[in-house]
Amino acid sequence: MKSYKIEGVILRTADFGDANRVVTIYTRNFGKIEVNAYGCRRAKNPLSGALQMFNLISAEINQSAKVDTIKEADVIKFYPNLTADVEKMAYASLFFEVINRMTLPKFPEVGVYDLILKTLPALEERNARVAALIGICQFMEFSGEQLNFFHCVHCGAEIETDAAFSLIDGGAVCMNCVDAAGGVLSYPNNLRQAFYKILSFDWRQHLNFSLKEIISAEEIILKYIQSIIGKELNAVKFIRQLETL
Repeated sequence: MKSYKIEGVILRTADFGDANRVVTIYTRNFGKIEVNAYGCRRAKNPLSGALQMFNLISAEINQSAKVDTIKEADVIKFYPNLTADVEKMAYASLFFEVINRMTLPKFPEVGVYDLILKTLPALEERNARVAALIGICQFMEFSGEQLNFFHCVHCGAEIETDAAFSLIDGGAVCMNCVDAAGGVLSYPNNLRQAFYKILSFDWRQHLNFSLKEIISAEEIILKYIQSIIGKELNAVKFIRQLETL
């Protein structure tokens, strides 16, 4: 049986059977892969500690005609706050769910992998809500579903003042074209400037964003993503439940 080695971050896990788990991993060299981990939920299984959400791991994978299986795995880095702090866990889950839903299997993109490694420490140590939003917005630039924040999607004019934003057309709409756009939201000048800060954000900087900017940017990004995938994100439902507690 052939095997190969990977380095990657665990995006998702799903239990099946009495002790097994399907593990989705975003890897540097192979992109997103899905593997079976048989028996890993048993306490004495050597895989049990490694195959947890958010862990950065190295692993050896056995190839199969159907679904590859994990042979062995070691934790390179884990992020304890992302499981100990429920709010951080919720926003980390949101970031990972977006990546999982909007990437194709075995389609490597080193930029996405590097972005995950930059975003994880910020989710762990800083404001997780802001870090998740920045990570999602920057990820969208790799996704093939990029939004146009700075030019009118109808006429191409540069947006310099208050405008509109079309979820259907995928970007900003100048006031001359707004009547031809669908799914329109408000897009004031300060929100456009916030998106510029988000997309150009250097992860070594401070997360200097106002709550109003974050809420407004979240509304556009999450509504757009959910319109693409056709349903509400599970992590969004969880975050709403937390807000009612």
